[in-house]
Amino acid sequence: MPRGRRPFETTDVVPYGGDSRRIQPPAGLGEAAKRVFLDTVVSCPLSQFRPADVPMLCRYAEACAVAEEAAGKLAVEDPVTPDGKVSPWFRVHQEASKTIATLATKLRLGPRSRSKMAPKTKAGPVSYYDRMRVLEGERGEDGLS
Repeated sequence: MPRGRRPFETTDVVPYGGDSRRIQPPAGLGEAAKRVFLDTVVSCPLSQFRPADVPMLCRYAEACAVAEEAAGKLAVEDPVTPDGKVSPWFRVHQEASKTIATLATKLRLGPRSRSKMAPKTKAGPVSYYDRMRVLEGERGEDGLS
């Protein structure tokens, strides 16, 4: 039987009378970027984004749209041009991916940025004899002796 607290799932609930609307993409955002914007906002808890996050979400969505377009071009075209140089779409994809990674962290979209910081643990002391057993390869069934 597993130890510790059982995993659970909660439903995102808005208090009565509170604003239950999610933030909306601005009208000037392109179709591909608007789709990424909406997918991102809908896949996160209602409380994660505030209206002040809209500009950063727009840049994230635009970078995702550009990266998707560049990946599509690279899938169809040869990544190396006839003159032996790397396709310009490779550079576009690379720069968009860097932007996505940076903004995803700031918007708390990745698993690492969403999780709470783990408590710092310090390794316990190891005796000289245990260290020598490990170095000499004298391990038993339990891996220690």
